[in-house]
Amino acid sequence: MWGSLWRSEQPSRDGRVEWVDAGKGLAIALVVLFHSARWFAGVAGDVSGWLWINDLLATMRMPLFFTLAGLFAAKWAKAPLAQLWNAKLRLFVWVFLLWEVLGLGPYLLGQAAHGIEINPRREVFDTAISPLIPRFELWFIWALALFFLLNKALRAVPTAVTLPIAALASVIGFTGILPFPSPSWTGVCKYYVFFLIGMTWRRALFAYAARSGWILRSLVFVSWAAAAWAVTVFDLSGLPGLYPALACLGVLAGIAISQVLQRSAWLVGLGSRTLPVYLAHTPIVILLAAAVSLIADHAVVRSAAPVLPAAAALAAIGLSLGLYRISRRTFFRFLFDPPPRLLVAHPAGPTSAAR
Repeated sequence: MWGSLWRSEQPSRDGRVEWVDAGKGLAIALVVLFHSARWFAGVAGDVSGWLWINDLLATMRMPLFFTLAGLFAAKWAKAPLAQLWNAKLRLFVWVFLLWEVLGLGPYLLGQAAHGIEINPRREVFDTAISPLIPRFELWFIWALALFFLLNKALRAVPTAVTLPIAALASVIGFTGILPFPSPSWTGVCKYYVFFLIGMTWRRALFAYAARSGWILRSLVFVSWAAAAWAVTVFDLSGLPGLYPALACLGVLAGIAISQVLQRSAWLVGLGSRTLPVYLAHTPIVILLAAAVSLIADHAVVRSAAPVLPAAAALAAIGLSLGLYRISRRTFFRFLFDPPPRLLVAHPAGPTSAAR
C-alpha cells in the first residue's frame, strides 16, 4: 500500500518537464473555458452551470498558472536588465500593446451583442491608459512582466520578508477590503504570492510532484474539490485568508492532476504553447458569441446552449494554435513575436528561454 503513496520521478522530454507543460495546458484550457462562459452568458440560453463550474475552479485556475510560471523565474532576478528585456520583457511588452489594440474591435462587438451602449471616447481613453490599467484578459501578460521586474528589484530582500507581504496582499485582494483601480491590479495583489511560491519553493514543488503516487494525488484532489465545493455553495470566499489558503491547496491539486495528464500529448503540447492561445482566444470567443447572438432565438441554438461555452472554448484553442502556426510562416509572425530591432546589446549570459 505505501508503495502507492510515493513513486519515482519520471524523466523529462527534450529538456522540458512534462507535468509542468501538462499543468500549463490544463490552466490555459480552464482560462479559455472561463472566458467563453462569460461571453456566452446572456447571448443564447442558460449557461449558468458553466459559470458555477468556473467559480468552483477559481482556486485552481490562475493560482496554478502563476505558480508554474514562477518555477523557472529565479535566474532572471539575477540576470542583467538587458538580458531580462531580450528574453522576457520585450515579448510581454510587445504582445500586450499589440493585442490591446487588436482586441478592441472584437471587444466592442461583444459589448454590442450583449446590448451594452458603447462610448467611443471612453474606449479610446481606456485603451490609451491600458499600460497602467490593462484592459480585457491581457492583464496576465502585464502582470507577468511586472512580476519579473519586482523579482529583480527585490532580489536582495529575504524571502522571509517578501512572501508574508505578498501573502497579505493576496488576502486583501481576495477579500476586497481595499479598493483597487481595476481588476488587473486586484489580480496582481491576489496572485503575486503564487508566482513567488513557484520561484522560491521550486525544489519542494518538484519533490512533491516527483514522489506523489496515486493515493496522495487522490487525497489532495478530493480535499481541494470538497473544500472548493463548500466555499462556492456557501459563499465563503469573503472570509479573510480562506480563499488564498484554498488556492494553495488548489495548486497542489493542479500539480497532482498534471501528473496524470502528462500522459496526454495534446495537453502537454498545448502547455508548451500557451502564449498564442492566451493572446488570441478571447477575440475568437467574442466573435463566436456575436455570431451565435444573431440566431439566438433559433430552437437549435437554445437547445445547444449548455454545450456552447465548452464547444467555443475548444474551437478558440484550435483556431488560436492554427493562427500561430500560420503566422510563423508568413508576414504575420509579428502577432506573436516582437521585432528583432527591439533587442538590446547585453553581456554574455542567459538570453532567451522557453521557460
